[in-house]
Amino acid sequence: MTAPDLVRRLTTIMDIDVVGFSTMSARDEEHALALLGNRMATAQDMVKHHRGRVFKLTGDGLLAEFASPVEAVRAALEIQEAMRAANDQAGPNDQLVLRIGVNLGDVVESGDDLMGDAVNVAARLESIAKPGGICVSAAVYEQIEGKLTLGAEDLGEQHVKNIPRAIHAYRLTLGGAPVVAAPPANRRKATRLAIILGAAAVVAVLAIAGVWLLHERSQVPASARVAQASAAAPVASATPPTPAPPAAPPATAAPAAAPPPPVASPPAAIPTPAAAPPVSTPQPYVASEVPFVPQWRERRLEDYGKAENDKALAINVRGWFAMATRMLDETAARRRALEDCNALVEREVQVSREFDRCVIYAVGNKVVWPYRLPPMPPPPYLPATRPSPPIRFDAAAVPLVTERGRQNLQEYYMRQTRHRALVLGHGPLEWWSPSENDADAIRRNLQTCGQISGRPCVVYAVDDQVVVRVPQLHRVTGIFTPEHAPSADAGRRAAIERYLIDNDWRALALADNGPVGMVSGRASETAAVADALAECSKAGGVDCKLQAIGPFLVGPK
Repeated sequence: MTAPDLVRRLTTIMDIDVVGFSTMSARDEEHALALLGNRMATAQDMVKHHRGRVFKLTGDGLLAEFASPVEAVRAALEIQEAMRAANDQAGPNDQLVLRIGVNLGDVVESGDDLMGDAVNVAARLESIAKPGGICVSAAVYEQIEGKLTLGAEDLGEQHVKNIPRAIHAYRLTLGGAPVVAAPPANRRKATRLAIILGAAAVVAVLAIAGVWLLHERSQVPASARVAQASAAAPVASATPPTPAPPAAPPATAAPAAAPPPPVASPPAAIPTPAAAPPVSTPQPYVASEVPFVPQWRERRLEDYGKAENDKALAINVRGWFAMATRMLDETAARRRALEDCNALVEREVQVSREFDRCVIYAVGNKVVWPYRLPPMPPPPYLPATRPSPPIRFDAAAVPLVTERGRQNLQEYYMRQTRHRALVLGHGPLEWWSPSENDADAIRRNLQTCGQISGRPCVVYAVDDQVVVRVPQLHRVTGIFTPEHAPSADAGRRAAIERYLIDNDWRALALADNGPVGMVSGRASETAAVADALAECSKAGGVDCKLQAIGPFLVGPK
């Protein structure tokens, strides 16, 4: 391939590798390969779920690419949690631990394969990740900062094998812990120099003392040396000897028994290296904050909070959960909770999917759930006023639903007598489940849909009433989320989030050079579209295009 024929592009590379697979293979090769195949299949499913592509299997790992660094890191988090959950339920010979590296950079296409520096850097990041951990480049960290509930340990510039330049790396930690800065290189060098000089000084002092002692002993008669040895021998005493005070202590000397004063913290401008690897601070367990679970089961969740001894709570996106209390240790509690939760899901869910796996939510009274809270539209989650006149639910009119989905809505949703809410999400995805009241049905279904799709979902119907207007003059192509307006600044982004639940006919237009035009409360679809385009042009937009009508992405009919 000649240089002009090279196809280059920017992409996010994920490198996954198994820790100690050679040792596992040496013990039982067939068993190790079967275990590897099973776990890598799980990893590939999660890569695909986050719109990634596996482009190479590397024996005991894989390489994948993603269009989005955020999706790549989300996939990495889910893969590591899936491995932890599987290990919790597996025997000692079925433990498989991964290291993951993620890098954003330029690659060269070679058929379905990808090559180049970005791939090599991802592999080196994987090599410096902790077992069960994730290490990312600075380019990736800049893209995910503020978008995922993660902390990070700043490893600083890392010199790795076969990469001619230093790589700025971050080791991810869960739970939103603050970034721990790497100690400056010159401070590390100064510390090493101080240690070396200090050791040399100690050796010199010991050498001088040894020479002096030999000299003194050579000057003392043998009888005197025997007397000194006898006087130095310890003598048992019923009471400890009272130390004599110094003959003439200086007036400014501190009492010998006084404790040393606390050492003042260094100035904020001088970063202090951490004594131990940083860990994210788990949040305290609060029963009402557990996602997905029906409100009427909250008392059972409160019972978990009151339970003592080693315990764990596992949850599922549909709201199923199981708890293990009064266990021997935390490991046993985690294993029991996962086993019971997955058994419950297997019994209650007719067709389980990849996202139905239970995940540990809490250990003891600390939340260890590895994900951020599901993305949601702003409260109250749907428009304050419903369309007038009311729009009755009709399964045939629901957008973005397959024919099979319409049949299920007609057969199950329409016949359900309990409170329910139908939500639509990116994918496309439709989701509903019954609950004790409208508010709980809305909350639970939005949480589940947001967790599965990774983006805010929209409430389409509550019970048998449609709560949003569907475009009639344009073709619905998807669900609009703030991610579809990446050029919006912080102020406009807040307005876009409010737009998600605005009333009546509303529309949003986006210009090539960034400005956004939004309107709501219009009397018709035509008026909303015209006013949104006008607002976009008024804001300085060039070549404004209609992006959304209501919560729906649209295109020409």
